[in-house]
Amino acid sequence: MPPIRVLDNSVVNLIAAGEVLERPASAVKELIENALDAGATRVEVEFEDGGRRLIRVTDDGAGMGPEDLALAFLPHATSKLAAVADLAEIRSFGFRGEALASIAEVARARIVSRPRGTESAHELEAEAGKIGAVKPSASPEGTTIEAWDLFGNIPARRKFLKTSPVEAAHIGDVVTRFALSRPDVRFELRGDSIPIATMSPVEDIADRIGHYFGKELRQALVKVDAQARGIRLRGYVARPTFTVNNTRLQFTWVNGRWVRDKVLFRSIIEAYSDLVMVRRAPAVFLFVDIEPRDIDVNVHPAKVEIRFANSSRVHDFVRDEIRGRLMAGGVPQQFVPKDAWSSFVQRTPDERRNERQQELMEFFTRPADTPVFFTPPPGKSAFAEPRDIPPGVQDPTPPMRPMASGGRAYQLHDAYLIEEVPGGLNVIDQHALHERILYYRIRSRVLAHDVARQRLLVPSIVRDSGREKVIAAARPLLDRLGFEIEEFGPGALAIHAAPDWIGTKDPAGIVRDILMDFDTANPGRAADDALDHFIATCACKAAIKAGERLAPEEVRALLEDRVRIDHSQTCPHGRPVTLRITLDELEKHFGRK
Repeated sequence: MPPIRVLDNSVVNLIAAGEVLERPASAVKELIENALDAGATRVEVEFEDGGRRLIRVTDDGAGMGPEDLALAFLPHATSKLAAVADLAEIRSFGFRGEALASIAEVARARIVSRPRGTESAHELEAEAGKIGAVKPSASPEGTTIEAWDLFGNIPARRKFLKTSPVEAAHIGDVVTRFALSRPDVRFELRGDSIPIATMSPVEDIADRIGHYFGKELRQALVKVDAQARGIRLRGYVARPTFTVNNTRLQFTWVNGRWVRDKVLFRSIIEAYSDLVMVRRAPAVFLFVDIEPRDIDVNVHPAKVEIRFANSSRVHDFVRDEIRGRLMAGGVPQQFVPKDAWSSFVQRTPDERRNERQQELMEFFTRPADTPVFFTPPPGKSAFAEPRDIPPGVQDPTPPMRPMASGGRAYQLHDAYLIEEVPGGLNVIDQHALHERILYYRIRSRVLAHDVARQRLLVPSIVRDSGREKVIAAARPLLDRLGFEIEEFGPGALAIHAAPDWIGTKDPAGIVRDILMDFDTANPGRAADDALDHFIATCACKAAIKAGERLAPEEVRALLEDRVRIDHSQTCPHGRPVTLRITLDELEKHFGRK
């Protein structure tokens, strides 16, 4: 084994650079942080070749005099810490004094700076860890830092960089995070001499969000602003009607610093539980302000992860506040169609005219046996008698009879309810709506230990051999849900009573589905914290399905029950319940506008 030796400073700096500077975007992040710490109100970022050839960050901050400039490239040189006690009260971005030293070690770097209120500027250059002398220069107030040929002296690191467009995208992501967190600062981004983005100062982050991500997201935002027990939460969360297929629109900052924190992401997931569809993620832009002594920001080399002193308190506060805003009237009952319908509405008159001509051509050239009209299926009709039709002639499109008070509603294809509302119409998924109604009905009774049971004349048997441990773990939960069961030999249960909320559904089938949802490796997970999951399963299995024809009074009962529950826009598994189509969209579709 080789003897222990003290590493050269250049090797130490290269190791530090490897931790701090993962890619060009990391250098941009560190330089923007220094600019904001210096009180900048304007930050300009330029790069070439994805940051490989050049990175330049210019600000109008406080600037540095020649004495400070001489120390800027030295390792562990910083103006943001003076004593050990300062580590517990960190309120700035950069505080380790490693960023500029790391850049000077892996690139040809140059700083030009002029302090506010002074007439002279100075500059300092460094390359591969060798620092030059401070020299007079010319510059407006503020600081400009350049890094040329990043990782040029470390080919092993440079070869792991991605293509220029990919690295440029990472730089754009960094600038976006800062622009969203500091709407009061002007940001400019240029790549390969081409302007990419200019962010003028705005009053509210919501305006920046709309600029970056579009008007649709801007209109879906709900403001969050709450404070309790030394924690303040502010920002915006999107209504469950706006989701994407990953977490790219989830931004969280703690004391102004963008972070990726598991506690905060878990809070977001739980806040939107049963409000968004599976594998869909909501958009959130949240700022958590907390006493610096209650967090540790020194647990990650790039300072993108933190540790809370009391993570459970932060988790519960963030979750409850987001959930409260979403449930307190923050979610309108409107789902705007985004695919075929919206694309048709947005077509030009010429495109619509060509499509109508094509439809007419297809109509008049159709085979002779092609049906033209839809005939309602046989059975008890929900339609009124035909009017103004000669005797013996059947009306192909008879008028439909109102089914609900306060407006007209009809069942369509035994799966959807069409409801007339002011300004448009709602298309309602009957299964999703009934599932949400049952979920709240079951949950309220279970939590109140007030589940009414109905005795079965003949016990219903559920067999699940080989999963005796799962059955044993499920017994307390099934009892709490309203099932009266007992063991019926190895791997079998006998159901003697079932909760009244299942109606005419098969109790054995519902119990079997609940058992299937248990984690085989850890059946004990079905404790109180998992109760909602199983209530949602019960509601799904007991709800009416697509294909079940409803009587008018059943449709009326569903729509009347809808207004008695807290959240009827999604089912417990996050699927939307209602699609709103406005009269404006209808009039555009039919050429009235």
